[in-house]
Parts: sequence; structure tokens; C-alpha cells
Amino acid sequence: MPPFSPHPENFWPVIPLFFVLFFFGIWTLVCFLVSRRGWRSFSSRYPVESQPPGQAYSAPRSWFGSLLGSYKNAVRIVFTDAGIYFYVLFLFRAFHPPFLVPWASVRRIEKQDGPFRQVYRLDIEDAAGEIHVLLPITIENDLFRYHRAV
Repeated sequence: MPPFSPHPENFWPVIPLFFVLFFFGIWTLVCFLVSRRGWRSFSSRYPVESQPPGQAYSAPRSWFGSLLGSYKNAVRIVFTDAGIYFYVLFLFRAFHPPFLVPWASVRRIEKQDGPFRQVYRLDIEDAAGEIHVLLPITIENDLFRYHRAV
């Protein structure tokens, strides 16, 4: 008898492997497509070698230009003297190298009252494109310590 015959009972052990490969392929494709909606232009323009020291904050929502380049709870930021460092959580790192946007690109910082909580909205705009970020109110001290230092 050959080592692999086309009987259905021989296919069941292979199904989990196909599922994992299919899921990984779809995940990678989605990460690639979303990164092309704005992340790539910023990471190309403002590359950075390593994460600066400082408190990392989760952005409940951020989007690049349009809502097609939208991220929910995946983007993290660190405020520095030089600017705002952006990176994504480990599961989304494919095609998303970190970058550091200079403070000169920040166009607006606004406190907003939402239906359930207050947030800060940061709008960044320059030749690389647009970034809009909602951040928790807990960033207030770091945000103004670094932003006012510029």
C-alpha cells in the first residue's frame, strides 16, 4: 500500500495544518494591505533603529488618512524630546516598522469628550501623509511635558 492514499481518513490529520497556513497567509496579507494605507510612508520617511526610553501608551484608535488604514488598540506610542515614536503590537508587526514623527508635524492636540470617556486627539500632517490618533487622558502629563519642551 502506498504511504498516502486518497481516502478521506488520511486527510483529517492534514486539515489543521491547512487551516494554520491559510490563517497565517490571510493575516499576513491583511497586515500588508493595511500598512500600505499610510504606515509605510511614515516609516520610510522617519525610520528609527530602536525604541526610545519612556512610557508606552496604547492608542484605542488611530488611522492614517482614511478609515481604510485604521487600527484599534494595536498602535502604541512613546513621547520623546524628538517627537512621537509609533510602533504596533507584536501580532501586527509584519510590514509595520516603527517610526518617530517630529513634533513639528503635529498639527493639533485636542481634548475631546466622548460618550464614555475623555480622550486626546492628535492630528499629524506632513509630506508623508496624515495620522489621527485617539489617546487616553492618562497621557496628559507626558504629552505636555514633551510637547511644550519643543
